[in-house]
Amino acid sequence: MKIFNKLEEWIGGVLFLTIFAILIAQIVARQVFDSPLIWSEELARLIFIYVGMLGISIAIRNQQHVYIDFITNLLPEKVKKITNSVVQVLIFFCLLMFIHFGIHLFNDSSFEIVSLGISEKWLYAALPVISILMLIRFLQAQAENYTNQTTVIPVAVYLILTALFFAVLFTAPEWFKIFRITNYIKLGSNAVYVSLAIWLIIMFLGTPVGWSLFIATLVYFSMTKWGVVNSASTKLVDSLNSFPLLSVPFFILTGILMNTGGITNRIFDFAKALLGHYRGGMGHVNIGASLIFSGMSGSALADAGGLGQLEIKAMRDAGYDDDICGGLTAASCIIGPLVPPSIAMIIYGVIANQSIAKLFVAGFVPGVLITIVLMIMNYFVAKKRGYARTPKANLQQRCAAFKDAIWALLTPILIIGGIFSGLFTPTEAAVIAALYSVIIGKFVHKELTMAMLFKSCVEAMAITGVTVLMVITVTFFGDMIAREQVALRIGELFVSVADSPLTVLVMINLLLLFLGMFIDALALQFLVLPMLIPIASQFGIDLIFFGVMTTLNMMIGILTPPMGMALFVVARVGNMSVSTVTKGVLPFLVPIFITLVLITIFPEIITFIPNLIMP
Repeated sequence: MKIFNKLEEWIGGVLFLTIFAILIAQIVARQVFDSPLIWSEELARLIFIYVGMLGISIAIRNQQHVYIDFITNLLPEKVKKITNSVVQVLIFFCLLMFIHFGIHLFNDSSFEIVSLGISEKWLYAALPVISILMLIRFLQAQAENYTNQTTVIPVAVYLILTALFFAVLFTAPEWFKIFRITNYIKLGSNAVYVSLAIWLIIMFLGTPVGWSLFIATLVYFSMTKWGVVNSASTKLVDSLNSFPLLSVPFFILTGILMNTGGITNRIFDFAKALLGHYRGGMGHVNIGASLIFSGMSGSALADAGGLGQLEIKAMRDAGYDDDICGGLTAASCIIGPLVPPSIAMIIYGVIANQSIAKLFVAGFVPGVLITIVLMIMNYFVAKKRGYARTPKANLQQRCAAFKDAIWALLTPILIIGGIFSGLFTPTEAAVIAALYSVIIGKFVHKELTMAMLFKSCVEAMAITGVTVLMVITVTFFGDMIAREQVALRIGELFVSVADSPLTVLVMINLLLLFLGMFIDALALQFLVLPMLIPIASQFGIDLIFFGVMTTLNMMIGILTPPMGMALFVVARVGNMSVSTVTKGVLPFLVPIFITLVLITIFPEIITFIPNLIMP
């Protein structure tokens, strides 16, 4: 039983390391032997689909998917329990449909993956096989929920429904026709609006965002053309068959390895030796360390969770108040998604079909701008509160700190240099960064063991699973959006109100700032950008600039209550209340917002360098 409970970790960890080895072999074969492996990319993408699905299974077992709970938190305990039970039923239904679609996809697949010489059934088998494992993990989680009295539905009910589902699926599949809403009511062009309304209702009642997207799309197809749902369901797998997406788990792994391999401490010590003696010195160290760490992990929450505890402790020891410790730690973590490499930019590049390398360059200037304005605000806050300066490090101490941190400082140079020299694609750069982190942690600092590496791969897989669910369901949801031309309708609304690209940008910024208060940045990126990108194109707005602007905007969202994820992460690692962190972050939101306004009015701030380097 213990082995079965760790099945995803063992299988997923081994597959993750297999992808790692394949991509390293691909880079060596091309760069060293000038003999590219024609099968490597295809095989890596195939295995990634399994790894991503296993990540979803882990997230289901741990109940860690992205959801919106600020409304349910206001409900009485009894109502909250009933609402949670409804949400769990919806997730259960989604898992059954995953199995249903997966079996159809597997049976209907007949082509060959030429470079591998195998049937594409291997590609689509991931959905039904791992969805069954997801269902088992769901049932395990529900057993715990019922024991803990967070749900009113016993596991026996789910088991009976599961048995009925499989009985109907394999003996009388035509019975599923009773779920077609078109049998009872015809909604025509209004179906999309009903589906969107259902999506919003169930999402704000606490249904994880990914599952809510899936349910809304199923409702739409049941109200329109259920006959095409099987062809649309291919997106549940095909959306993961993407080489750029492979970079996400490896940049996540790099950030994890930086923390476990002792590299984070050395980054912080180096920033302290350089900046600690200035007015507000430990605050500057916090910001500077975040800038350096951003060049490795590409994730705001990795920064907040990894460096956060170290930064808050050092600021407390220097006499800083808790609100400023937490607020500045949260504010500085948003540098991560701007400075290359950036996971948010990778996802945007996939959604908008834009050059990820160009997006990386474009994010550098606003990342540095945010660093500067946060330091300026930190100086004035420290001066007003009278925080003491730390002793100035002498030249010998600075040299020693630089020597300890040199290997970490080379990581951004390795990533960016490799991409722009043409040696690596962004995905290969992520793999090289992870390999470099392994080498430094294992052989230089000698703090990384093979057991820690395997555990880090499993952790990266679990975090990736949250993203993967969003990718597959938002792509499925996008089929509905495309069929009903929702983006075109919104664009027509913008055209009727706006008379210039700047007006459109202001409207989009206001929309994202508002939504960012309630919806997680990752969810917002997947939900809204597919509809806003065509509008930006329609008004002739540079999509590279648009990606950077929207990324900064959504980073403001993770700093604003009630759904500011950075506030929750920092509060947890700093052992302080969310209200304390929120109070501390408010003064730092002012310069960040001013920067957003500045780049919106003057897009050339972002586009100048990428257009110069990569015309």
